[in-house]
Amino acid sequence: MNTAIDTDTKRKTSFIGVVFGMMAAPGQVLQKSLSQISWGLALGVSGLAFLLFFLQTGLDLMRVGRMGGEEVVLLSALGLLFGTIGVMLVGFIAWAGIQGLGHKHVLPDVLRAFALAYSPTLVYAVCGLVVNLALEWNTAVAFGVTGLLWALNPISATIRHFCEEKTGPAVVLTTLCGLLMLIGWAFLGGAQ
Repeated sequence: MNTAIDTDTKRKTSFIGVVFGMMAAPGQVLQKSLSQISWGLALGVSGLAFLLFFLQTGLDLMRVGRMGGEEVVLLSALGLLFGTIGVMLVGFIAWAGIQGLGHKHVLPDVLRAFALAYSPTLVYAVCGLVVNLALEWNTAVAFGVTGLLWALNPISATIRHFCEEKTGPAVVLTTLCGLLMLIGWAFLGGAQ
């Protein structure tokens, strides 16, 4: 599977490069590479992030006897759906807020950027899953929620980018979007 993308300089940027780029300098990725990033790559980041986050939640609940193996698999699949469809719905809300503030941007760009903003969640979910499996620790809150909260920085950068660098609207929309994602996780898998 070739997950590389072409940038303006015809240099290849890998999946890992995009993920860490969104963590370290989301504004640069949005300015230089967003139009080159496919839907599959963008939704792959958020979908995989939430699949692994919900998997950690399921493993934590299975370890304390509140969930069986089949339920863990179903919860992980729900995480994949939440990481794709749920992120797109919350991204649509952000886009509507951006449009409501008088900024005109196309929905596909906002949705791709919004999905990529969950790069920190993906990194924390991978690290948390390793710790969960290797040390048999419960990690959904320590790693999963932390990764979700860390995604607020790229989300804010994304919203600022589409609001012509205005911080006020970015803070309000970021807070709303972050709250919706935390409530979604708590409702779907975190508050079992």
